[in-house]
Amino acid sequence: MDVSVVIIDWHQPELTRRALASVLSQRVDGSVEVVLVVNEADDATVARYRADHPDVVVVAEPTNTGFAGGVVRGIAASSGEVVVLVNNDAVADHGFLDRGLAVLAAAGPRVAAVAATAVLEGRFVPIDPATARSADDLVAADGRRWRRAETGQTLVNGTGVVLDRSGNGRDRDWLRPLDDAPEPAPLFGFSGGAVFLRRGPLTEVGGFDPSLFMYYEDLDVAWRLRLAGYEIRHAPDAVVVHRHAASSGSDSPLVRSQSMRNRLAVVLRNASAGFALRVVVRTAGRLVRDLLRPASAQLTPAAWWRLCREAPAVLRHARRARRADGFDAAARRRVEAALAPDV
Repeated sequence: MDVSVVIIDWHQPELTRRALASVLSQRVDGSVEVVLVVNEADDATVARYRADHPDVVVVAEPTNTGFAGGVVRGIAASSGEVVVLVNNDAVADHGFLDRGLAVLAAAGPRVAAVAATAVLEGRFVPIDPATARSADDLVAADGRRWRRAETGQTLVNGTGVVLDRSGNGRDRDWLRPLDDAPEPAPLFGFSGGAVFLRRGPLTEVGGFDPSLFMYYEDLDVAWRLRLAGYEIRHAPDAVVVHRHAASSGSDSPLVRSQSMRNRLAVVLRNASAGFALRVVVRTAGRLVRDLLRPASAQLTPAAWWRLCREAPAVLRHARRARRADGFDAAARRRVEAALAPDV
């Protein structure tokens, strides 16, 4: 099984070189091609990558196309039957490729994607609720807070993506101690940070949407694969160690505004009419709350104004893509009923 591993870099050569080294050290039964897309590339950086890694296909992108655009460029420059995406701030564990590919091969052709397991780099300890909050604390779905420490527990970053009734795509098993029982929520999609994808189904559903730039581009592809009747599985033993938020911060204004915009775009493209209407109404409600209560707002007034200006173009793009995708209302409702049961 020929494999292409795609990594996207944006001004982070130290992290990217770690990721490259971890992938290049893998041994699998088949040929492995590594493609590095350098966003906003300069000649000197590209020359160093090519000199240090002559066997890597280096794609120099003069602009910053984001993660989504970088993946599109990387896949276009690759040739493998299977495309593996690995974040540049992740390190592939020994056997990562072999284990993920084994799950994909055993699952059969109707399984289009296999989500890897991402664990957080470092150790963490739980924080007493009475302890003052730190901006670096990580918050679990149940409200528990975790803080990095020299000794502590290894936490899971994710084992794929779960879709909720608000259109949010969240990491399944987020902040679960590694030895605890896994979360029972049904797997909807995968994280673009570590995933094995069959090229044929990916091409069939139109691939990644570069207009999303970053965030929700993986949920968008997974949703279309589900609508086309493909399955997505998880490979528990295909592990990457992820330096969380090394690329863009975990709760920056950019993350919040881009996530709000792209959640809306992905839902409008893929969801049933009822689901989409609910998400639009909830987004409008969030806008009103943020304007009335700025101290607890998710987005600033400027960010909301920018989103409102972009909304007509987002809607037009979603409608064109939705028509081109060609999935009927029954398929959209069927996917939501089966894989987002709380919807």
